[in-house]
Amino acid sequence: MTNGARIRSALESISHGEFMLTAASGRRSNGVLVDFVGQCANDPPMLVIATAKGQVLTPLIRDSRCFVVSVITDATRPLARRFSRSNVETEDPFIGLPTETTPRGIPILARTSSWFECELVRHFDIDADCELYVGTVENVHVTTQMEREYEQLIPDTHPISTAPNCKPQPHMRNKKMARSRSVLAESS
Repeated sequence: MTNGARIRSALESISHGEFMLTAASGRRSNGVLVDFVGQCANDPPMLVIATAKGQVLTPLIRDSRCFVVSVITDATRPLARRFSRSNVETEDPFIGLPTETTPRGIPILARTSSWFECELVRHFDIDADCELYVGTVENVHVTTQMEREYEQLIPDTHPISTAPNCKPQPHMRNKKMARSRSVLAESS
C-alpha cells in the first residue's frame, strides 16, 4: 500500500456524513451536496464546510453572506440526489420538490432532520480541489424522535421547527409553476 493510499484510508476513519449546502440571494437559490462539515468553534458556535470549487453557490453565499447546512437522511436522500452536481444558474433545482424556508428565507428540503443556518464569517480559497466556508450558527432545527415517528405514520407531514418564523412553505417558483399549470389546464 502506497503512502497516499494509507493516508486516504486513514482519512476515511474520520467521522463524516451526507450534507446539503443551500443559499439564496434575491430570487435565486441553489444547493449542492457536500461531504465535509465540522464544528470549528464553541463560543460562538461555528461550522466549517468544504465544497468543490466553482459551485453555483459561491456568488449566492458571497452576496447574501449566509448559508444553510442540512443533514441528509433516508427521508431526504431521494430528493437530495438532484443536488449531487452543481446546477447551472438558469436552473432552479427546488422546482417540484417539497421545501421549507429558514428564517432568512433560504430553501431547504422538507422533512430535513436537522439544519444549521449560518452567517458567513470567512471564505477560504485554498490550494486544493475545494474551498472552505466558515459560518456562525444563527438558527438551528432538530427533529425530535417523536416527530420522526409521527412522520413515519403520516408521510405528508413536515417537521416542526423550533427556530422562530420557520414554516413549511412551497418554494416561490413552485407557486408560479402551479399557477402556470392551472392556466394551461383551463385553456385546454
